[in-house]
Parts: sequence; C-alpha cells; structure tokens
Amino acid sequence: KSMPDVPLPGTSADCQFILDPQGYPGGFPVKIWARELESDCETPAPPRQQIWLENPEPRQRTVQAEQCILATYTDVHFTRVIVRPYGIRIAPAPASECLRGIVSIDHHIWFHRTGDSGCVLVDTHCSQFHGGRGIVSSEVYGTDGTLVATAVQEGRVVLDKRHRLPEPKL
Repeated sequence: KSMPDVPLPGTSADCQFILDPQGYPGGFPVKIWARELESDCETPAPPRQQIWLENPEPRQRTVQAEQCILATYTDVHFTRVIVRPYGIRIAPAPASECLRGIVSIDHHIWFHRTGDSGCVLVDTHCSQFHGGRGIVSSEVYGTDGTLVATAVQEGRVVLDKRHRLPEPKL
C-alpha cells in the first residue's frame, strides 16, 4: 500500500496545525496537523481522516517512547472517524448534541519498522459500522513513504438515551 498524497505539515494552508481538544495536563507530546478541523465535522464526510503527528523534539525520544506515544494516540483518538458520515461533531460538542462519547473496545497495533522520528502521517478510515460499533483501521507512514505501523480498533458510539443514531448522510 502506498502513502496517500498529503502535504507535509507547514507546507500548505490545506493542512493546518490544531490543538488537541482533550486538554491533556502539560500538553500532548506531539503536534497535530490535519486537513479537516473538528469544527468542520458537522458537515457529513466520508469516514476517513489523515493527520500528521509531529514530534517537536525528535532527537530527545527513543524509538520505544515514540511507539508508546503512537500506540496511545491510535487507541484514544482515531475512533472519531466512525461518526463523520453522520455529521456529529466530537469536540467541542454543544450541549444539544446526542453524542455522549466514543469508547475504545479493542485496540491492536503492529510496528513494522522505524521511520522518521520527526513526523508520521496517520491515514485512518472506518470500514464497518453497525449497531453502535465500528471498526477503524490506521496506516502510519514516515515522511519517506515507509509503512511504519498498522493499527486496528473497535469502538463503541455512546448516545444520549433520548437519541438514536441517525441514518448516514453519505
């Protein structure tokens, strides 16, 4: 599989720096660059997202530390693509939203080889969604196009009890 054609961070207005909306104490240990901002997710879109994760201090981390950060990020954040076809925004979510959360049920990651420790592209898509559960796959590429890792995750969409998941708008 070849790496998707996505502009490198900071080289295009089409790929913007975003802050992680989760509010990690002390900040999250990577910079995040994305084509679509979370606020844009109210518009239904295909269940796919491409994000660059940039290590602000690449020489100060071991390969093992980089893998731990990548494993954490793929487990926590990439299930968001499940609800993109429904036009449901994840964060910041207005009080009237029906979404209460997305929970990771199962997560696996395979590290194939080391790549550029400065920056990786994560190409994520949801291949299956039914009964409130979705399967999300992510391919992680180094800037040279090398496949660094593959992650697969099952996520559960949790809605307010008064709401049902709408029909997909795409």
